[in-house]
Amino acid sequence: MKNKYEKLGFIKALIDQLDQQTRMPAKVYFNYYSANFDIDQQKEVLAELKKKKLVSSYRWSDGDFVITKPSRTGLFQYWLKLHIESVPEQKPEDTKIVFNEETGDITRGGKVCPIPINTNQYFLCKALFAVPFGTPVKEIDIMEMADLARREPKRSIRDSKTVVNKKVKAKLGIDEFICWKKQRAWIKK
Repeated sequence: MKNKYEKLGFIKALIDQLDQQTRMPAKVYFNYYSANFDIDQQKEVLAELKKKKLVSSYRWSDGDFVITKPSRTGLFQYWLKLHIESVPEQKPEDTKIVFNEETGDITRGGKVCPIPINTNQYFLCKALFAVPFGTPVKEIDIMEMADLARREPKRSIRDSKTVVNKKVKAKLGIDEFICWKKQRAWIKK
């Protein structure tokens, strides 16, 4: 079936016509006009309904389909099934950003940004992901965590922030991931 929505419209029109009846008739005269859904396609749908035993039989007579013994509830349940299938499920995109301390990867959804282990970049990420996003972490705390206070110049943490921001922008597409001000770093909310 090329046009699923026309098929749904055809079945819904048949259900609406049956709903107008006070009691279920033995025969229903049904005419459905659509520019995109010709008689042959309508016959295909009715053949499918007959195969599923939702109508007893059908025939084309004087510009109308004569449908015998239609099942109103069966047609409605079948229409609901088709309607639910035709609505695509929208899966939420995983936008949570996670840092894996074992591998040194920053992940968001299916994208991965690798950070070398046991580097200033790694310890910067480890310290910043240990606290909630937006919470400032002092530069000295990051340096103590890395135990690099005596060996590395003070500027090295700021340089690590710049390198991590470039990697995150290239791999995950996030601008200015880590912010820096007055010797404090934090992850932008």
